[in-house]
Amino acid sequence: MSEHRPDRRFRYETLTVVTAVVTLALVAVGALVRTTGSGLGCPDWPLCHGGLLPPAERTAIIEYSHRTLAAVVGLLIVAVAVATLRVRRDDPALRALAVAALPLLALQAWLGKVTVNRELPAEIVTFHLGTALVLLAVLSLIAVFAILGPDRRPVQSAERRGFLRIATGATVVTAGVLLLGSYLVGSDAGLACTDWPGCPEAPVPFVDGGRLQSIHWLHRITVVVGLVAVVMVALSAANLREHATWLRRGAWAVLGLYALQIVIGGLNIWTDFSDAARVAHLAVGSAIWGLLAVIATAGRYRSGVRVAAEPASQPSGQPTEARA
Repeated sequence: MSEHRPDRRFRYETLTVVTAVVTLALVAVGALVRTTGSGLGCPDWPLCHGGLLPPAERTAIIEYSHRTLAAVVGLLIVAVAVATLRVRRDDPALRALAVAALPLLALQAWLGKVTVNRELPAEIVTFHLGTALVLLAVLSLIAVFAILGPDRRPVQSAERRGFLRIATGATVVTAGVLLLGSYLVGSDAGLACTDWPGCPEAPVPFVDGGRLQSIHWLHRITVVVGLVAVVMVALSAANLREHATWLRRGAWAVLGLYALQIVIGGLNIWTDFSDAARVAHLAVGSAIWGLLAVIATAGRYRSGVRVAAEPASQPSGQPTEARA
């Protein structure tokens, strides 16, 4: 029986990773729905124009594809919960995350219904995205904890705790940037500034222009705050004296993605908010959020896999317990 356990673990880990990736794809498709004005392509829910299949209309097909992918994600989340309770029921963190994903899934489905019934109010759309980001973070953590293994152990060093505080702050700031960006789109403030990085309609933030320009400028300023936060994460990771390769790589990946995100933000303005630029903007932003959430949470653990003892030449000031 034991010879089948590695294969079962691999299948479980693959399921958790696929679920997180498909959920990120769902967020991107949701962005496509918004950018193409397809949010009411199916004006009723759960049917589409009163039928099980959409009519041969572009907006209806796009909205229906989003609902279909959402159904696939729902099935995957249920499968992850069931598999966790069967394969990793002795892992309390994984068990709690898998169970928590189920009510989040139900809430997300209900918000989708409310969004359609109320004809896409900016506040509900933003809340819908916020719940999707939380669900993405939960599923990403499930995947990482599954890979780290059931015997993962916390790292207790003060250095690691300091790094995690910075990463947690960056995660919160990034969530704010994403939600404010969603509200910007929902309130039609995206085109309030027709250039980037300047704004001809409001050269002086919050002094020139009107309400929409102020919303637009607020988003741009929070983006700069987010950039400072992710730079601090990258620098803090680079200064870790512990053996924490995946944290360093993850932190630099976040910084690279954030730089790309800023460029895509400019492309949104320069291309008059083309579909491709808007979808890429939300997809990359969601990936940044998910990766930061993983770093800030799973970064407190190291794999339970035993590592070789340090060489005799290893300085005594570097404890082997700090390996990640």
